[in-house]
Amino acid sequence: RRRHKTVYFGMVFCICVQNNAEFKDLPPVFKYRYVFGGNQVKDQNYEAAMFQDLGSSPATVAASKAADFIGCLPTNALQQADAEQAYVQAPLKGPETWVTLPKEHWPLEWHALGLERPVVRLKLALYGHPDSGTFWEEHCDHHCRQAGFHPVTDWPSTYFHPEWRILLVIYVDDFKMAGPKAKVKEAWRRIRADDPSAGIVMSDPEPATRFLDCDHQVKETVINGKTVKLMTYSNQEFMSQCVDAYCERAGIKR
Repeated sequence: RRRHKTVYFGMVFCICVQNNAEFKDLPPVFKYRYVFGGNQVKDQNYEAAMFQDLGSSPATVAASKAADFIGCLPTNALQQADAEQAYVQAPLKGPETWVTLPKEHWPLEWHALGLERPVVRLKLALYGHPDSGTFWEEHCDHHCRQAGFHPVTDWPSTYFHPEWRILLVIYVDDFKMAGPKAKVKEAWRRIRADDPSAGIVMSDPEPATRFLDCDHQVKETVINGKTVKLMTYSNQEFMSQCVDAYCERAGIKR
């Protein structure tokens, strides 16, 4: 007889949204993603599942601005990159979890077999799972440490490379890196990979212009006869969109 063990059962849903719906002059772009129904999970006794509820700790605004300061120093660079489908790069840990899939996304052979409600093992930290954020952070932490980065005390999801003098800030799937230009490129190379088992799959790094939904703009100005870099932050575009949305629903003019 098999020993008693905790097993979870849940459902996977497909959510489709229209990106940039607030911009009337842009063509509609629809995106969809699979999510785990974390509010409808049962255990082997058909009772409500009890998750670890470890919680996640994304980086703070203070850490982000510290990276901005470092990036504005002479000979330094400030870049960012986005992890692709972040959570599902991390393996799902904890109790064994089985899920049902939307019927329209079944493999053809399932229909041919006449199956009614098949279940499959959930192996990756899918969006919607209460502990996916924690498993994703563990995945990031592992690869950052392998690349030589050390966690910064009292600043969650923030790392420093003592040899290269580089600060790395991670907010869920947004990565911001600041440090000497000559070393930043190699640091990205150490962290990134095409396979989640070898590193973090992410987009190509680019200058940091938007982080935490805030626009960043770097300019040069002269203070006391010296040319220095000046960074400004703005949420003007986002707030303007909020006003437009409110006026449209309220039926009033801007």
